[in-house]
Amino acid sequence: MRVWIIGDNFGFPNGSGATARVHGIARALQSAGAAVRIVCMTPTELVGRRSLNADAAGVHDGIPFEYACGTTTLPVGVLARRSLRVRSALRTWWSARRARPDVVIATAQTLSGLLVPLLVARAVGAACVLDACELPSGFVTEGPRREAHRRIYARLARRLDGILVVSSFLEHYFAEHTRAPLLRIPILVEMSRFPVSASRGRQIVYAGNLAHPEEITSLLQSFAAVARDDADARLQVIGDDPSSNALLRYPALAVQLGVGDRVEFCGAIDRETVTQRIGSAGVLALPRPATPWAEAGLSTKLAEYLATARPVVVTAVGDIPLYLEDRVNAFLVAPGDADAFVAALRDARADPARAEAVGKRGRDAAERHFEVAVHGPRLVAFFAALR
Repeated sequence: MRVWIIGDNFGFPNGSGATARVHGIARALQSAGAAVRIVCMTPTELVGRRSLNADAAGVHDGIPFEYACGTTTLPVGVLARRSLRVRSALRTWWSARRARPDVVIATAQTLSGLLVPLLVARAVGAACVLDACELPSGFVTEGPRREAHRRIYARLARRLDGILVVSSFLEHYFAEHTRAPLLRIPILVEMSRFPVSASRGRQIVYAGNLAHPEEITSLLQSFAAVARDDADARLQVIGDDPSSNALLRYPALAVQLGVGDRVEFCGAIDRETVTQRIGSAGVLALPRPATPWAEAGLSTKLAEYLATARPVVVTAVGDIPLYLEDRVNAFLVAPGDADAFVAALRDARADPARAEAVGKRGRDAAERHFEVAVHGPRLVAFFAALR
């Protein structure tokens, strides 16, 4: 089975949660014998910022990939970017006509991002499947164009042959809006990428996309409360938001909270370095808020956290309580309860032996629920039925 993954919202091989999701699906399919190719429709690197993805084509972890536009760097100017999108669409269509994939997975959340994979799939007689990891922009867009956007997106979604959903929320949501067959594929992790490290640090570590201000603000406020009576407490924040001044705004907030010298903002770093840093953390933190975005999604970073066998402090939002139990395989906290999150961070640091046991059981949960090899056969069987 030949599967193409096409999207306009991720970089490869390095990136944020969308990149990790695409990588996990690709490795799951490969584990079940499928041939996979990843096509990035738009560049992700910005002029003037450190580039994580320099190669416009190559093979990573045995996965062939390409930036259809021929570059990883976004050009400056609206006209140049629109021209690049057209070129990407044409090159993707032409390449697919030659390769003839059996299945096209669309990872996009925008109208244009969904339209191109759908047209490509129809041109080559492939099944077109949407991978839905969050509420699509077509249903949450605000402003005067909202209703038109929703109608167009819904019409495109009804033409899909199948939909992968990451959560029970999205499973119910798409069941109401489309008639396409659904398959729930939760967050995915390749456990072999996360060998249990003998090196144990004391720092609290967060890794993710800094585009979610509620999450990052809550993290910094919670750490400031922990640091008031814990002189050894240190926090590492891994990630960036290229569309904003996150690496200026959040350090300023840390200074305002009195912990500016105890928080390290690492910026965006490559996947292997992220793996090493979270694997040597003392505690891993993920304070997801009670928002529709968090309820519908399921952070891929959580699966990677758990795979390290380090203790994880996370809010019990969305489907997280379906897989984790408080003080058994993670420290679960009610979303929005800042005091409880601070208390959980303190507990995880105060009793290393108990935290170590919780972390080990967390790794067992990740292997049972999120390991790519568990879901590869499910994906292949689902796609085979669509064809």
